[in-house]
Amino acid sequence: MDAESFRIAKVFSGGGDIHFRLPYFQREYAWEQQNWKTLLDDILDLYDIYKEENPPEHFMGSLVVINEGMVHGTVPVFKLVDGQQRLTTITLILCAIAEIIKTSHPEMYNKIRKYITNPDEPGEHRYKLLPTSKYGDRKTYLSIIDGKVSEIVPNGSRIIPAYQYYYKELSVKLNSGELEVERLFHVIINSLQVVFISLNREEKPYQIFESLNAKGKPLTQADLVRNYIAMKLPEARQPEIFENHWSKIEELLQEKRSVGRSRLGELTAFLRHYLAFRNAVLGNEEHVYARFRDRIEENFNTTDLFEQEVKTLQQFADYYDRFLRPEHESDPEVRKALHRLNLLEISTGYPFMLALFDAYNNHTINKSQFLESLRILENYLVRRFLAGEPTNYLNKVFPTLWKKIDKNNFIPSLKEVIINHNYPADYAVLQKGLSTKLYGNSSITRSKTALVLDSINIHLSEIKNQGGHTVLNGPATIEHILPQNPSEQWITDIGDNFNNISSQYLHTLGNLTLVTTEWNSALSNLPFSDKKPKLANHALLLNQEYFARPITCWNENAIQARAQFLLKNILEIWPAIGEMPAPKKASGTKPFKLILLDQEFEVSSWRDVAIKTTEAIAELVGSFDEYESLPSYLSKKPFVGTCRQLSNGWYLYVSLSANAIKYYCRSLMTKVGFDQNEWQVEEH
Repeated sequence: MDAESFRIAKVFSGGGDIHFRLPYFQREYAWEQQNWKTLLDDILDLYDIYKEENPPEHFMGSLVVINEGMVHGTVPVFKLVDGQQRLTTITLILCAIAEIIKTSHPEMYNKIRKYITNPDEPGEHRYKLLPTSKYGDRKTYLSIIDGKVSEIVPNGSRIIPAYQYYYKELSVKLNSGELEVERLFHVIINSLQVVFISLNREEKPYQIFESLNAKGKPLTQADLVRNYIAMKLPEARQPEIFENHWSKIEELLQEKRSVGRSRLGELTAFLRHYLAFRNAVLGNEEHVYARFRDRIEENFNTTDLFEQEVKTLQQFADYYDRFLRPEHESDPEVRKALHRLNLLEISTGYPFMLALFDAYNNHTINKSQFLESLRILENYLVRRFLAGEPTNYLNKVFPTLWKKIDKNNFIPSLKEVIINHNYPADYAVLQKGLSTKLYGNSSITRSKTALVLDSINIHLSEIKNQGGHTVLNGPATIEHILPQNPSEQWITDIGDNFNNISSQYLHTLGNLTLVTTEWNSALSNLPFSDKKPKLANHALLLNQEYFARPITCWNENAIQARAQFLLKNILEIWPAIGEMPAPKKASGTKPFKLILLDQEFEVSSWRDVAIKTTEAIAELVGSFDEYESLPSYLSKKPFVGTCRQLSNGWYLYVSLSANAIKYYCRSLMTKVGFDQNEWQVEEH
């Protein structure tokens, strides 16, 4: 390894021929405006103090290269292992300066161009730098260098906004005379310096790349996986695997776009969910690369096997792209199902869906089974949403789901497995659906609620045998019947209990409906006496069907009555997928002591555990009113079935198995802000 300090002038061979090529494992151009601005500010600071006889020095980091020899006998070629962000940005700055002064300073223009291109060389070697082709970087870069900026079609590459930023900033300063072009050029090529690290071909550039971070953006898990793939492949196999397979994956799943609430880049999220499907465990998002590497080392010990795994990843990436963008699915029935699941934010279910799509693709299951499986998933997610069940539980359910299903009895087995993973029974949906808050700051929550309300509207049309249903003539918005910012008239009409009703029911199902944005503004906080006739004449049956009824006041009873009407329809749209299992005994064990927050309670049954846990927590926190999305076994109304009224007035459903009680108690601890580890039960 040789390391020397180089000025930018020397990096570009003083205007002579040189060619830098990015290896396949390099990521796309990723610098953003803050990075561009920092570099420009550094250059302008150097400009103010620049002296030709003694140029100030500004260290930019390192360039790590491998000398690939010569082409055409005269052009040295280097593979750029690290430093592409800096080198690409410098060439964009030089190109912007050249274009700005092309007419006013033709000699200077030609001089700058020699630091960007090798004018006498053919093809790709005409360019001193050849970026990666990811996300259109290479095509965009070459168009800029060739003066064809106006012909560039936006493709997501960060190279075009980088060039536009420098062109705009420097145009003002150069055209106004604030900067002198020759002095600016010499600042860039003489004051900016890098450590130029040249490796021989026997050294391992991939391992160096993995450890380097310099001034650039941190490497993502997907960057490390890409580098690892290059490290595992023989040099001769890299063009075929990267160009025909891995690059296709990166085109489908772009790291700059994120997935669900995790905010992970698409490629990292895909790799995480793919590994969860294979390993039946959803790993930590920071360990995606390590788990991927471990899987390869354990299972794919030849080049042929490893290449086949990359090709398999490409197939699964295509499935994943359709999860994220249902419009890419060609089958209209599957596309519709995926769109609905997307609105329900099913990213936690992607490990299972990868298995499902692969089974359908391989004809392990038929189309009827495939579509029914998607409907079962929708049913599960909707009922859990309405019952206020926590979504983090699903991270443990979906990675293991596929392995628990009897493939020879597919749909019945899938239903049975789902039911045994905290599937909400009808009573839970009916009880919790009255009080679960379905509206908030989260766009995901609002999209789920809109799907539920729209489905009810379609269902009401089907009941009337209309052969179709009315749709809104604009984007759907959720309207609060009791407004979020009520007028004095609302407060007067509802009376003394207004604050209680507003805090408890404002964002619940019974108080929500669908209208267009225009209607939302028009209805706003109108008193109910004015809002009701408007809703009764609204085109959606969801509104017509209910508000044509004689309702005099929109109070607690009215909101609950509408919620019950909607919930009845919901259970017709998403009926229970099977019989709920009977409560089971605790595998021959019997509880005798409950330890809760350092207090001990004697207990004689699991029902006793549930009651004493809930009573103890109620004594500590008081009413449960302020807590959202409590476990579905708690309600302010009596349950249909065996229940127990608590000292704070709430009701607890107690006809539960030991496992259900354990899950309920731990869930309640979490919901009210306690650590689950502070709840323990000793058993005989």
